[in-house]
Amino acid sequence: MTAASEWEATPFFREFGVTVADVEPGFARLAVPHASVLVRGAREGINGGVIAGLAEAAMHVCLDAMLTEGERAGSTRELSVAYLSAARGAVTHVEARMVRKGRRLAVGTVEVHDAEAGTACSIVQISCAVLPARERAAGGR
Repeated sequence: MTAASEWEATPFFREFGVTVADVEPGFARLAVPHASVLVRGAREGINGGVIAGLAEAAMHVCLDAMLTEGERAGSTRELSVAYLSAARGAVTHVEARMVRKGRRLAVGTVEVHDAEAGTACSIVQISCAVLPARERAAGGR
């Protein structure tokens, strides 16, 4: 399992000021300060592409907390976003919940909402590959 500080040290998390607020098997919550995301979308909210990227990141943190020895997260297979309202709060929470983790595929949902008001901004469904630790990515040697 990757520690929260390791996730926070990644370029994506650093670029957008993302912190891992909570993580446990089957659940992860990321916190994103609005002021640190300079890419704006509708009504000065966080850009929709950034929302999708944050949702994917939350799902990978959630999945990482569930992996057993000999497993690793693979690539995202499918991502579907329903944009409900602009993410404009001072802090946006991105909460991932695992629906099902199988031997080769994990499926989860992610809710993006204003941390203060609790208003839902987006609902995301994501599926990710689960690979054996020894298996290389496609095209690898």
